[in-house]
Amino acid sequence: MVQNGLLASALMAAFASGLACAEPITYQGTLNVNGMPATGIYDLECRIFDAALDGVQLGETVIIDDLAVPAGVFSVEMDFGEVFDSTDVWLEISVRDGASEDVHDILMPRQAITATPKAIHATKADSLTGLGWNPGGTVFGGGQILHFGQGDDRVLINRQEIINPLEYFGVHITDFATGGIFISNADAMRSTIFAHVTGGEIGASQTFNGKTQEWTLMLGTSEVLKADSSGISAPSYGYTASVTQAVTISGDVFHSALGTPFRASFFGGGAYLSTPGDNAPLVAPVSLPDGAKVTRFVARLEDNAVSNLTVSLMGAQSGGALVSIASVSTEGIAPMVGIQSLSTTEIDEEGELVSAFSTGYYIRVFSSSWPGDSSLRIWSVTVEYTVDAPN
Repeated sequence: MVQNGLLASALMAAFASGLACAEPITYQGTLNVNGMPATGIYDLECRIFDAALDGVQLGETVIIDDLAVPAGVFSVEMDFGEVFDSTDVWLEISVRDGASEDVHDILMPRQAITATPKAIHATKADSLTGLGWNPGGTVFGGGQILHFGQGDDRVLINRQEIINPLEYFGVHITDFATGGIFISNADAMRSTIFAHVTGGEIGASQTFNGKTQEWTLMLGTSEVLKADSSGISAPSYGYTASVTQAVTISGDVFHSALGTPFRASFFGGGAYLSTPGDNAPLVAPVSLPDGAKVTRFVARLEDNAVSNLTVSLMGAQSGGALVSIASVSTEGIAPMVGIQSLSTTEIDEEGELVSAFSTGYYIRVFSSSWPGDSSLRIWSVTVEYTVDAPN
């Protein structure tokens, strides 16, 4: 009589190379005859059932003839086909002497298949709705594709709820340490890429080159930003069209260029020279981005006295030369009470492009004869310009 001394465990074996539908497992057990470890040649028939007793057989019957069993210990590989999913299954083994033609003796009880072989199915997951492997090798290099869903399905890892309706893939971190999604490449000579795709075309991508240690941001096929150990560069970083910007200098920042007495108070109303008859200028610095094109110059002033106030945008070049870029004047305009706004679009062509590396810029306010009070004063000045890239 052959007694059932099989170990109540099954060990998972790897898939056979290239087989997406077979699920072989390796089973190790012991076999006793009359209470003693069996030694000899035996024939086995192995079946999978959906119940511990009776039930329905699943998959194929695995027949193993002339199995050598030394000292009661044996190990066999069984391939039942696709029978391992999320339900419980049981293994039934029948055995007879290898030299016998008799019916196999059924070893009882059946052995429950533990979770390890079912993990094989988890790598395929083809019984889950909308989820499975595409074994066609359609990707570059001949690999398989894991596909999920048909439209608005969402993937959430480590949490139950979406953050907002626009979220379709989310990862939640429970550890105090920083964590997230990692993109790995086993070959340090190659690059890893994270891409944003719209309508089948890559709209933007981030690439890290393991060999050169460079991180690159691409917009379509254009390199927008690159960072490496030496710093950051932006070879094509800029606006798609010129953008108009402006800077305004208030009256309280003006001061006398020659040290003559003046008054500059925003709350008191603009700036002016406080000694009657002075003909020194007031000045104030202005910061303009390199490469900007000055397009308009606006001065807000008050002249109800002498009608000879001139406000100019000046450039002081590193070689010592002064360049007048734009200017407005009250000359020829009858004195009037209240704030006037004088604007010009007649910009000096030679000085229209700002060169912040070689030129400093400032506002100059001049009168040949200051009355010494607020009847002639500068309230503010605005310089309008266009730029092709952020400052």
